[in-house]
Amino acid sequence: MPARLSDKRPLIGFLQTRRNPEVSELTGICGYDFALMDCEHGILSESDCLETAALLTAGGVLALVRLADHDPKAVGKFLDMGIDAVVIPNVSTAAQATLLARATQYPPFGTRSFGASLHRVTRYGIVSAETETEPQSNARLLVMIESALGVNNVEEIVAVDGVDGIVVGPWDLTASLGQLGDFSQPGYAEALARVERAANSAGKLLGTAPHPGSTAEALVARGYRLLIVAADMPLFREAMTSQLLKARSAIRTQEKT
Repeated sequence: MPARLSDKRPLIGFLQTRRNPEVSELTGICGYDFALMDCEHGILSESDCLETAALLTAGGVLALVRLADHDPKAVGKFLDMGIDAVVIPNVSTAAQATLLARATQYPPFGTRSFGASLHRVTRYGIVSAETETEPQSNARLLVMIESALGVNNVEEIVAVDGVDGIVVGPWDLTASLGQLGDFSQPGYAEALARVERAANSAGKLLGTAPHPGSTAEALVARGYRLLIVAADMPLFREAMTSQLLKARSAIRTQEKT
């Protein structure tokens, strides 16, 4: 059965940074629960995301998109594509979260422009009436906490109606706290624990990528349900490097004989 964001079990995800239909198809074949299309650090266009979302959905994989910034228009555009959730980088205040939450909803509750019958989310108008009666029933907004300011405001951020979950950006958070990539620095564990308490207490989704000091097992025990365990380019790099090292080792062994 395909995964849903409402599932109580942990969901395993893959980060895709480039258009690659075969990789998108393999995401489902290999059994990942969701894929996060990265428009912040990746080089995916809107049309790339639309094509990728269709492939992911066909493979039973949830399609998420990390936006490049806080553009409210982009929130609505990606939801119109039928994306299962939009992920917004570096949300640091409740005011930012409120603006983004309103972008997921149609007036009078929000600012999202209504063009439902034109888009994939309604199967190009086949389920338009359903969308009109429950216009934000499937909208999912996940905001990233990636800064000391975001940690300081996390209780107010998770309290915003329309924010469905928190995704921790561990690398940027370590940088904001003083030293990029130092997960043992004073304050990091405390900051992470504060975010976890806030999200779990509010009953919101919690996600991140396993990182030093926070294995997948440890994260699940602390309430995380979205685990981004792999990314396309690191996987390619590691596989290619591994094969190269094996080949060179075999050549050196042969040369010695």
